[in-house]
Formats: sequence, structure tokens, C-alpha cells
Amino acid sequence: MRNHLCFMSVAAAIAMSSLTAFAEAPGITVAALKGPSGIGMVRLFESPPQGAEGTSLVLVAVASADLMTAKLVSGEYEAGVLPVNVAAKLYNSGIGIKLAAIVGNGMLSFLGSGDPLASVAELKGRQVNVAGQGATPDYLFRKLLKAAGMDLEKDIRLDYSLPYAEAAIALASGKIEYAILPEPFATMAKMQNPKLHPLMDLSSQWTKLTGQASYPMTAFVVSAKLAAEKPQAVKALMEAYAASIAWVVANPGAAGALVEKHDLGLKAAIAAKAIPSSAYAFVEAGAARPAVEALLGAFLELAPASVGGKLPGDGFYLSTR
Repeated sequence: MRNHLCFMSVAAAIAMSSLTAFAEAPGITVAALKGPSGIGMVRLFESPPQGAEGTSLVLVAVASADLMTAKLVSGEYEAGVLPVNVAAKLYNSGIGIKLAAIVGNGMLSFLGSGDPLASVAELKGRQVNVAGQGATPDYLFRKLLKAAGMDLEKDIRLDYSLPYAEAAIALASGKIEYAILPEPFATMAKMQNPKLHPLMDLSSQWTKLTGQASYPMTAFVVSAKLAAEKPQAVKALMEAYAASIAWVVANPGAAGALVEKHDLGLKAAIAAKAIPSSAYAFVEAGAARPAVEALLGAFLELAPASVGGKLPGDGFYLSTR
């Protein structure tokens, strides 16, 4: 497998060699997070790769990152999806996991109904709702504010009181002026109020600051034990996941229907509309490392404990060579 697997070029069908690899490692439990992070895996829920003795993957949908973390730590799940900083913290805490690929890049929107903003510096004296305190939206935005010379205690008011869905409703109804929302909540807000639009491009500001094309939001991780004992099965699983993402991106309507069918936390219409803005990707660990470290650097600067106090070393990144 190439070091950087471009998901748009991956064939939708799984090669026979991959099927054989799965047959050799029956009963691998792979977990998706309900909500936008799980959408890329939905094709596997609909058509799990088959081994000689039947389905060799056990697909489960998990309601929260906390539950996902607990199951990965206990070994009940052998592969799953986590926020990048959570994966790094687990690794730095001695948990045997490896980052296999980034499966979701930056999909945050800075939304409002006013005039466009050239930079975050124009927000001096304003209040911004940031859904997800202690998560990527929070630390990425705070890093951009600090880089612009903003005093986080004096120059701006960051409001963390509303979760994603409530923030989308409040923004759409005009109760709050600005909000940073990930997909599909940004799409939900715009569906409720067509006057809402992105006031600035957070990704371009991140690129100016770090030199990275985007920031990774979602990591696919596998247990170190599985990677060591069944490397061909892991490789096949990655190929299947990449193919699923390619299919989802190419078929948002059909993918949305499957998301609702398999109870992945979103209605079909919302999932389908959000997919084109959700920045699904499949970038293997080695190629993703510079972007991962740039993002983790923001966490490390602002809250070292959120990533385990240091950047993870070479062993964090799965090599499929």
C-alpha cells in the first residue's frame, strides 16, 4: 500500500487479497462513532467484507468518544475512531494503540450573518460561542487568537455553555452572534437560517500559521497487538475503510440513507447535505504526521495534559510498509 492513499482513487470493491486477510483474522471488532465521524465507515456497515467463514469484521456504532476510549483501552474494540488528541493521550499513557490514518480533516465553520472578517483579530471585544470546550474547535481557535496577538482573558469572550446542537439552534434564531461549529451542525444551522454563512476561513488561517494544508479532526486507530499479529488484516481493513470513504464522498445521497438505516446518529437528509462539507479523507499515518503534530502542538501549548504532556513518538504512527 502506498504511504499516502488518496481516497478518491480507491476502487469501491475490496480486492480478493483483502478478503483472504480478513478470513485469517475473524472477529475483529471495529467501532465507529455515531455522528459525522462514523459516516465514512457506513459502507462497511452495509456490506461488511466477507471471509471464507462469513463476516470477519464486527462493526459497532458507539455513542461517545468516552465510551470508545474505554472500549479501546479494555481491548474489547481492536480498531476505532477517535479525536486526534485523545489518541495521542492514550498512546502517551502507555495504551497500546497506533494511529493508522487520518479519516477526517478540518470541517469547522465560523458562522454568522454579518460581514466577512479578514482575521480573528477583528473579533476583539466580541463574544464567540465555541461548542466543544477542550476539543479541537477550542484549541485550534485559541491558537489562532494567540497568534493574532489576542489576550484570551481580556480581548474576547469565549462561551462554551452550549453543546453543538443547541449552539446551531441559538445561532440560527439570532440568540448568539457567532459560533464555531463542525459538520453536520454547521449545515443544520444554515438549513434553519439561510442568512448564515462562513465569516472567515479557519482552514486558510491555520495554513498561514502552520504551513499545513488542513488540520486533522479524526483519527482511525488500531490496537498495537492487532497490528503486530495480523498486519495483513490491518492492511485489508484500511483498504476497506478507504474504499468506504471514497464511496461516501462520491454518493452522498445513498450514504445518507445508510447512515440513518444503520443508526449512526443522523437523519438521511442532514447527513447527505453535510457530507460534501465534511472533509472526509484517508491519509495514512506517515503522510499525516506533520499535520498531526502541528495540531497537537496547539494542544500541547495550551493544555499539555490534553495530549499526555508531549508529542507522541515514532511508535504512535503505524507503518504498513
